[in-house]
Amino acid sequence: MVNRCNNIFFTMIPIIGFITICEMAKSEPTFPILTDVTEKAGIHFQHSFGDDQMSNIIEATGAGCVFFDYDGDGDIDIYLVNGAYIKDLSHVKGRHNEGKLMNALYRNNGDGSYTDVTQESGTGDKGFGMAAVAADYDNDGDADLWVTNWGPNVFYRNNGDGTFTNYTKEAGLENDLWGIGSTFLDYDKDGYLDLYVGNYLEYDPNYNYYYAPDHFPGPLSYHGQPDILYHNKGDGTFEDVTKQAGVYNPEGRAMGISSCDIDNDGDMDIFVANDAMENYLYQNNGDGTFTDIALETATGFGQNGEATSAMGPEFGDFDLDGYMDLMVPDMGYGCLYRNTGQGYFEEMSAQMGLAAACGQYTSWSGNFFDYDNDGYLDILIVNGDPHKVKPEEDILLWNDQGRRFVDISAQCGSDFQIDFVGRGSAVGDYDDDGDLDILILNVNDRCRLMRNDGGNKNNWLKIHTIGTVSNRDAIGARIRLTVGGITQIRDITSSSGYLSQSDYRAHFGLGQNTNVEKLEIRWPNGTVQILENIDANQVLTITEPNSKS
Repeated sequence: MVNRCNNIFFTMIPIIGFITICEMAKSEPTFPILTDVTEKAGIHFQHSFGDDQMSNIIEATGAGCVFFDYDGDGDIDIYLVNGAYIKDLSHVKGRHNEGKLMNALYRNNGDGSYTDVTQESGTGDKGFGMAAVAADYDNDGDADLWVTNWGPNVFYRNNGDGTFTNYTKEAGLENDLWGIGSTFLDYDKDGYLDLYVGNYLEYDPNYNYYYAPDHFPGPLSYHGQPDILYHNKGDGTFEDVTKQAGVYNPEGRAMGISSCDIDNDGDMDIFVANDAMENYLYQNNGDGTFTDIALETATGFGQNGEATSAMGPEFGDFDLDGYMDLMVPDMGYGCLYRNTGQGYFEEMSAQMGLAAACGQYTSWSGNFFDYDNDGYLDILIVNGDPHKVKPEEDILLWNDQGRRFVDISAQCGSDFQIDFVGRGSAVGDYDDDGDLDILILNVNDRCRLMRNDGGNKNNWLKIHTIGTVSNRDAIGARIRLTVGGITQIRDITSSSGYLSQSDYRAHFGLGQNTNVEKLEIRWPNGTVQILENIDANQVLTITEPNSKS
């Protein structure tokens, strides 16, 4: 097992600081345990990239997972993305997988277990899967599903009866690019969810020049591809508005995509984590167009001005200052951009402890979530080798009241310390007991559903928002919760982690507080709704008023 204290020491922190951190970790109360309940829950999904060995960048890149309520029964179901055997990629190797691999949908039975409903739901896509996100794009009350592939992407329209229809062509979402991370957002606030699709690179199977220990060429061996912004026309179809919206970059190498309101102006901005090149941060101009402000906001590059191999970005206000910060895992130390609220970000990975924890790993997915319900967002980091099926440890970083993150991975139970080749991850309260659980997609291995045991010793509140004038999922809503004199914020957002999506319900840890003083919701259309004196430990469903207040 890795000595976590040594990791801190070798970052050149003075010895007295090293001792203080280690003693602090020892003196803290017992942390919640993360228990692997995958098999017990009835989940038997096995990811495969279709080959006998990892032999190209396509096999190394995917895949993600989704927490979403596809049947509208109030608990979160699971969608898992799989690879495929494709002759042009793996040649004769892996032929035994031909036609056998598919994505999987598991229905939550409401008792801690899941049932595989892939076949009856019609969602078992057999493409070489990368990512998935779900949202109610047509405002009919059920969640539709977008899946990206190396090869044709797939858009599943929810029929409302437990089944889905492949609606890709009819919706106008066909394209020939390598789709990867994506996000739903209502960028023009017309009440319908638009779709930003990240695209990766132009893979050439005949290019075979590479550093031998890497086993295959890396991303800089290929040309990049432009992302696509699809505008929802409100009639069940989309239109490509990439160029007129100002987000066209023909040589991008997108990996992860995320969206939220970075500047507190009421509209959604977009962050694109690019591989081995600068990132994009598209600020919403409020007129249907965007401006890339990554360079001027210091989010384009890493802590030393380097182009990182950025993976799955995640927004969250880790220091409770009212502005959304940004975490971007990568193949180095990771990036943690603190939003100053003055139009730029400060890269804080070294100062906050992220760099020391991540430096020895290849990090793919990151999630902000309040794992112990103390009111501060903690961090999950999922790791795995990028060129070989070589397992690495995942990491859990505890937020010490916004001052620093402390690696408590060794204190989260023996299940959490088992190594896998991780890729995507999502968080959500699958058993509705008040604390957030973890779903991890591992390459060429089983997925993991990790139950949070003990996070609900502190109090909590979950908010389920339903839009009426705004999009039905209320994506783009800003929730401000004040408890014990401290204010937390959450944005209702789409994509989360690497190629994945977490539960839409906004989750707040309340510590020992039993009553929320004030809850303010700024709905996407601008309506502000205020509730006061709310009891803790409940799921609160709030419907958007029909007029502005």
